[in-house]
Amino acid sequence: MNSAFSRRLLMACCLLFCTSTQAAAPATLHQQADALRLASSPYWHSLRHDRPAHTTSGWRSEARNPEFFLSPQGADHPDAELHALLDALYTPSDPADESGNHAAACRFPARAAWLREQLGPGIPAPACPAFMEWQSLIRPHQATLIFASDYLNSPSSMFGHTFLRLDTVDQTEDTRLLAYAVNYAANVNSSNPVSFAWNGLTGGYPGQFSLQPYYDKVREYSDMENRDLWEYQLNFTPEELRRLLAHLWELRGVDFPYYFLTRNCSYQLLSLLEIARPGLEMRSSFPVQAIPTDTLRRVLQEPGMLRKLVYRPAAERRLLQDARDNSPAVSRAARVLAQQPKASVDLSAGEEAAALETAYDLRYYLFTAGDTRADTRHDLRELLLRRAQIPQADLRTPPAQPAIDPARGHDTARIAIAAGHARDATYTALRLRPAYHDLLDPAGGYRPGAHIDFLDGELRVDDERQNLRLESLKLIDIDSLAPWDSFFHPWSWFFSVGQHQAAINQHGQFSIEGSHGVAYLDTGAGADFALTDQMECYLQMALTTEGGPALEKGWRAGAGPRTGCLYHAARWRLKLQADSRYHNDIEGMETRATLQTQFDLLPGQGLRLELGRLQHGSDHSALAELSWLHYF
Repeated sequence: MNSAFSRRLLMACCLLFCTSTQAAAPATLHQQADALRLASSPYWHSLRHDRPAHTTSGWRSEARNPEFFLSPQGADHPDAELHALLDALYTPSDPADESGNHAAACRFPARAAWLREQLGPGIPAPACPAFMEWQSLIRPHQATLIFASDYLNSPSSMFGHTFLRLDTVDQTEDTRLLAYAVNYAANVNSSNPVSFAWNGLTGGYPGQFSLQPYYDKVREYSDMENRDLWEYQLNFTPEELRRLLAHLWELRGVDFPYYFLTRNCSYQLLSLLEIARPGLEMRSSFPVQAIPTDTLRRVLQEPGMLRKLVYRPAAERRLLQDARDNSPAVSRAARVLAQQPKASVDLSAGEEAAALETAYDLRYYLFTAGDTRADTRHDLRELLLRRAQIPQADLRTPPAQPAIDPARGHDTARIAIAAGHARDATYTALRLRPAYHDLLDPAGGYRPGAHIDFLDGELRVDDERQNLRLESLKLIDIDSLAPWDSFFHPWSWFFSVGQHQAAINQHGQFSIEGSHGVAYLDTGAGADFALTDQMECYLQMALTTEGGPALEKGWRAGAGPRTGCLYHAARWRLKLQADSRYHNDIEGMETRATLQTQFDLLPGQGLRLELGRLQHGSDHSALAELSWLHYF
C-alpha cells in the first residue's frame, strides 16, 4: 500500500474517532446533568442571576445583554442555557481566534468551573490567556467589604453605599489604596431630578459592575463627599476568591436593572458573595428592600465571616479633629496660610507647625472639593516645604474610631404603638417606618445630624369618634444638621413631602377639632451651631405648601422660622423644636419637646415621650403622647 495513502487513511480515522468522541461526550453529559438536575440548582440560578418569573420555566435572568447567554432562549430557560454551555465547551475554537479567548470556557470561567466540579474534570479547560493575565494583575488574597456612610445629596447613596476591595498578599494598611475596588452602580444619563428619581425607583437605569483603583473611591467618597469609610475584611479562602473573580469576569459590560431601594449596589454585591461561597443565601433576606446597613449586617451574621475592621475617617472629619486640637489662634493662622502659604504668623514653632499641617489639609480638602485655582499645587508644595523646616514630628491626631460601627447600629425598620391626646381628643396610633433613621433614634453607627425617614406612615383611631384614618404618610423626610466650625459654614436643611391631616374644618378654615387630609411639601435651610459636645441648636427659614379639596382655594402656602435644639446623652436624646408658619398674615405655630430613651436590658426597644402645643391665631391645643418603639 502506498505510504502516503496509508498516512492519509490513518489521519482520516483519527479525525473520525475524535469527532465521534466529541459528539458522544456532550450527549452523555447532557444525560448526567439532567439526572443531577443541575439546571434547577440554586447555584446555577445564582450564576445566571435568575429571579422567579411568570415564564414557562418559572425563572428569568435579570441580565439584559444577549451576550450573557449562549442559547437564544437562555434568559428564560435555565435548562436550555446549561445544555448550550455543555455543547459550547466541546465545540472547537474558531480558527480565527488564535488566542482561544473567545471559547465558551474563557467567556464563562465560573460556569465552566462549576460544571467541572459537578460532572468531572474531563470537560475541556482551554488556557484563556486574557482571563489569566487579568487575574494576575488583580492577584486577590483577601476581599474587604467597604461601607461608605450616607450621602444626602444623592438619592442613590442616601442610605449609604457598599462595594468590595480586592487586596493582594503583599499589601499593608498603608498600601491598601493601590488595591482594586469592585463597584456596582447605576449608569445615570440625566440631570433632571424628576426623571432621576422616577428611573431610579422603577429600574429605568442600567446598573453595571466595574473595577477601578481603590484610591479613586477614597477620593470620591472620603475626600470629595466627606463620607467615612468602614473596611470589613472578610474571611474568604483562595478558592472562594477564585470563584468571585471568575464570575466578575463574566459580568464585564453586563447590564442589570438598577433600583435605588431594591436591586441596588448592596443587593448585587450579595450575589457576588453567594457565588464565592456556595450555600450562602443572603439575597433571600431582602425581598422588599435592600438597605446597605442591613445587607452589611447580614453578611457579618455568617459565622467567622469578619476578619478585621478598619476605620477610615472622611477628610472633613480629620479637619474637625484638627480644629478641636488647635487653639483658636492656630486655627485662624491655618485659614490664612491655606490662602497665603508665605504669610507671617505670630506663633511659637510648635504652633506654627500645627498651623501649617492644618493649612495643608484644608487647602487639599478645598482642592478635592472643586477648588481648581492654578496655584493650588504650588501652594501645597510651599506649605510642605515650610513645614519641613520645623524640626518637629507630625502633630496631627487621627480622629478616634466611633464606639459603634454601622454594622452594630439600630435596625433600620421601626414600628411604634402610641397613645396620646391632641386637638381635644385622645387617640391610639400605629406607626411603621421601613427605613431609616431620625434624630432621636440611637445615634451609634449613623452619621451625626442625618435624619432620613422613608415611607413613614401612621394609622390613628380617635377614641371618642372611633374612626380609623391615615394620619400621615411621609414619602421622604430628611433633616441634615451640620454645625458651623472653624473652617466651614455649611447649610443645614430639611425637606419633607407626603400627606397629613391638617387642622381645618369642612370650609378649609383652621379648626382645633377639624381634620382633613392634605398633601404637603415642607422645606427650608439655615445654620446649625454646636454649643457643647452634647448640644447643638439650629435656626432655619421654612416654606410650606399644602394642597387638597378641603382647603378654601384648593391650596395654601406659608413661610416662617424653624428653631430647635438637640441634646444627646448615653441612653437618651432630647429634641426641642418650634415651627412658625404665616398663612394670610395669621401665625400658626407648633412647639414640641420630644424625649427618647433606650433600654440596655431590652435591645431594639425604646420609649418616646412628646409634649407640645398647637396654636393658630388665638386658638390653641395641647398635645401629649407616649409611644413604644421596636426596631427590626
